[in-house]
Amino acid sequence: MSAPTPGSAEWMKLVTASKVAAIIGVSPWESQFSMWHRMKGDLPPVDVTEAMKRGTFLEAGVLAWWLDKHPEFPDYTPQYWAARDDLPWAAATPDLRAVGPEIVVVDAKTASHADDWGTPGTDEIPTHYLTSTYWQLAMTPDAARAYVVLLGPFLDFAEYVVERDEAIQADLIARCAAFYESLSGDTPPDLDDSLATFETLKALHPDIDRGARVEIPPEVAAEYVAAVADAKVAAAREVGAKSALLDVMGDAQYATTNGVRVARRQPNRSGVSLIATATPADLQETAA
Repeated sequence: MSAPTPGSAEWMKLVTASKVAAIIGVSPWESQFSMWHRMKGDLPPVDVTEAMKRGTFLEAGVLAWWLDKHPEFPDYTPQYWAARDDLPWAAATPDLRAVGPEIVVVDAKTASHADDWGTPGTDEIPTHYLTSTYWQLAMTPDAARAYVVLLGPFLDFAEYVVERDEAIQADLIARCAAFYESLSGDTPPDLDDSLATFETLKALHPDIDRGARVEIPPEVAAEYVAAVADAKVAAAREVGAKSALLDVMGDAQYATTNGVRVARRQPNRSGVSLIATATPADLQETAA
């Protein structure tokens, strides 16, 4: 099978690396519900964001750094189309397939913050990227490992290594196969509390039938009304807590308690932002 154009109807019907995290429920951007409807053709492909454009523009430089670091891989194929005859519904497109002492796949990433990235040389990368990397390895059985190369917020390069794990890869294939088979039916995954699912439901019903009414279950009505009321109370509590903290901080950049940095003030376009830097668990640890 030849490589379809990303975003095309043909491409949307395939389980590719960029979709796997959503399919198993670990994507920060898509839910199982939204991906199901997107692959069914009920929703258009996602819009190209500025972050996605940035990654595309910088990809060549990130890969050039990796190739310079690894001269032992003189033969390479950019945008390698990886597909298996036994899985006609699945594919992957690693940014690079390199051949040297062994065969490896390489993916280039950029990040405006690297809080979710661990020690270079390990596989400590964000879960959704780790999932897609295992999928790329599953689609390229001859690859010994995968390299994920990061250009971080301070223009530093870092290399992460993901070894093959046949058990993880087999589990991904089984779960994605079940998801793919469900697309032939009419029953989507269960609803969840993600923004992606909420936005999908709005997109699926863009029209308003003026004057029409629908009777809803009492428990749905009660949960909705309570949630909205709780959100208003929580929003007001947050504003009050921020005001109290700003009043105590004055011109200070950081707020700490018992050695824990709780928040920081930083400039923004309209003045100053207050950024939380601690969790309730952090404060509980200091109190213990």
